[in-house]
Amino acid sequence: MGGGQILLVLGTLQGFQSQTIHVSQIPVIVTPEGSSVTLPCNYSISGAEDITIGMYKWYRHMVRTGPEVSDSNKDFTGRISRVDLDEFINDRSASITLHRVHVSDTGVYYCEVTFQHGGEISGHGTGTLLNVTGEGLNEG
Repeated sequence: MGGGQILLVLGTLQGFQSQTIHVSQIPVIVTPEGSSVTLPCNYSISGAEDITIGMYKWYRHMVRTGPEVSDSNKDFTGRISRVDLDEFINDRSASITLHRVHVSDTGVYYCEVTFQHGGEISGHGTGTLLNVTGEGLNEG
């Protein structure tokens, strides 16, 4: 039963900051080209339910090291809607909507949520594969 000891060590390391964030995403979304698609992301916080200073980011391909999915990324400028602060804090939602998707938008998208609470705590989801199919709306 050596596995239990390993889990105990991991638990101790995580317990160093008693707050943890769990971020959930859905595994796959298939959508036609030209459509708008929402990438759902929800989170829960244990040990620090009262914190309200936070933010979220989305990344493509890899968490943190991959390109950020935001208006400042020329590939996505003007095509992203984000939830407002009220939804983020009260509904625990960090979803984004991509508009006028292209086949080239196909890839894995990761949601990362970060809060300030006596230090920074963050968590990210396991990724959503967005599969944009070519037989969609042809709006150029």
